[in-house]
Amino acid sequence: MREIDIRYDTLVNSADSVQSYKYIVKNVAKKHGMIATMMPKPIALDNGSGMHVNVSLWKENKNLFFDANDKYAEVSDLARYFGGGVLDHAPALAAIVAPTTNSYRRLVPGYEAPVYISWSTGNRSAIIRIPAHYRGERFSAQKRLEFRAPDPSCNPYLAFSAIMAAGLDGVNKRSSIGDPTNEDIFKMTPRRRTELGIRQLPTSLRDACEELRSDREFLKPIFTDDTIDTILEQEINDYNEVAARPHPHEFSMYADV
Repeated sequence: MREIDIRYDTLVNSADSVQSYKYIVKNVAKKHGMIATMMPKPIALDNGSGMHVNVSLWKENKNLFFDANDKYAEVSDLARYFGGGVLDHAPALAAIVAPTTNSYRRLVPGYEAPVYISWSTGNRSAIIRIPAHYRGERFSAQKRLEFRAPDPSCNPYLAFSAIMAAGLDGVNKRSSIGDPTNEDIFKMTPRRRTELGIRQLPTSLRDACEELRSDREFLKPIFTDDTIDTILEQEINDYNEVAARPHPHEFSMYADV
């Protein structure tokens, strides 16, 4: 398992860097007679490939997400509202940040992929993590929200814009991010998750599209109706293309029935 970090930048520049990274990796692999794939789940029964997106808002060289007075995570109310918006719209965001049928092979419990709509400072079973390795004013520039649901199959320009739209909707509505979840959600019983109000991301691309269809208003300041409709049309078509065909594993399960 390897992790490749891209230096932070503005939204468009960061999306450019993601596209450049994909192009370079694929071409270097090809040069050596290999294939590099950005599939979220290329290998069955193994951990998939995520694309964690770190976000912070700045004004006049000041990180607006940092607040030294917050004892739990050193994050400001603004950061909490932003995170609340992302959590509120997470099911709909899934259709944009995890836009392929293969994305939902990754988003299953037990393989380190975050499927539960919650947040914490160190809980890797939650979809939002606030890194807390370093604390204090001298590390204020590093304070950010890490949204862990996206995967490398997404269009970074659409994904980053959608995440920003969800977060800013939370800021405008002063959405509560709720209490952090410090327990391992993977080990919780369904009853315990219900007690804590922890929802799960959609389990298929079709379900994600239905969530986006019913929760799309938050995207309107950035996305046109035509853009959203095109995303839905393409992804429903992809889902139907896969759903209409036998899966190779089905032969091992049912061929001799």
